[in-house]
Amino acid sequence: MKKMITKLIHKVKKIKVKVMIKASLAGAAAAYCMLPTTVFASGAVTSKINNITDLVSGIITAAGTIVLFWGVFDFAMAYQQHDSSQQTQSLKKVVAGIIMAVAPTIVNLLK
Repeated sequence: MKKMITKLIHKVKKIKVKVMIKASLAGAAAAYCMLPTTVFASGAVTSKINNITDLVSGIITAAGTIVLFWGVFDFAMAYQQHDSSQQTQSLKKVVAGIIMAVAPTIVNLLK
């Protein structure tokens, strides 16, 4: 009886070792698949993407400039009328306009 139990224990240990080896190999394979790889795109594709990026950046900068001037104009009107709540709202527009106008430059710096 004791001999059977020890054989069974050895079989279980062998199975555990096999399972551990398989699990570690599967984990290594999954980690290898998640590694970054270099993609070489053709010049035509990247130039089109860069053109679209430049167009979107220009639109965002223009919209930011418009919002900035709109906020400055609203602030001047609110300051003239002594309306503090409108001054706060217009300052928010000014800050949003500055962020929008500078956002493409910040994104290019982060690249």
